[in-house]
Amino acid sequence: MPLPETAEPHDWRAAAACLGLPPRVIFARRESEAMPALKACRDCPVTHHCEETVAPADTYFDGVAAGRLWRNGRPARLRLTSVASSHEPCGCSRTTADD
Repeated sequence: MPLPETAEPHDWRAAAACLGLPPRVIFARRESEAMPALKACRDCPVTHHCEETVAPADTYFDGVAAGRLWRNGRPARLRLTSVASSHEPCGCSRTTADD
């Protein structure tokens, strides 16, 4: 989904799939609590802007940003396969010859 035509570059958040989720979900440290945000990220059109703005690797960020769960600024290893199987560790969608 592209950004709305009226959106300014700093308004990328208006197109974020996680818009409206409670802060406790976005800033969760546990995978089970963060699952709604992680699922929203799967089809989010602004993950690049999110990672660029939040800069989780440059801070001690805890929570979900750009399709990954972060703990102390490091990507957390996901245990649940419903999200982990749809993304590579880098946060990129996985593609195979069967896709």
